[in-house]
Amino acid sequence: MERFLSSLWGLSPKIVVVTEQESNHNGATMNERFVEALNFYATLFDCLELTVPRGSTERMRVEKLLLGEEIKNIIACEGVERRERHEKLERWVQRFEAAGFGRVPLSYYGLLQARRMLQSFGCDAYKVKEEGGCFFMCWQDRALFSVSAWRCRRYD
Repeated sequence: MERFLSSLWGLSPKIVVVTEQESNHNGATMNERFVEALNFYATLFDCLELTVPRGSTERMRVEKLLLGEEIKNIIACEGVERRERHEKLERWVQRFEAAGFGRVPLSYYGLLQARRMLQSFGCDAYKVKEEGGCFFMCWQDRALFSVSAWRCRRYD
């Protein structure tokens, strides 16, 4: 990852936006990954249960082809076979800063737009929180996804 971020920095992008699951599926042991995956995906399934009808074709596809495959990869695969290696924002902050990027605070207007979009689902359990210029999309009080923006420090 460090090599990739260094190469990205070399391209001098005006801005880089990162959206990541707010979970640590990159633990060294299967047990660590299992516990984290259990907590994270249980929350995602709770979210689906209240917002998407059970018999929905789209829901069945998401559960089987996306979430099911992610869970299987996190739990059952090791080494290069394991593709799903989500990490929390705090780890991404360390990586981006070490690679020469600085955080760009997301705008208040963006926060309002994100909240409006989540309200369109008609469920009060969705929330968007702002912390340190980054957004966290939450189900109740559990952060599910983080959104952050970065730029090369030479533009500061």
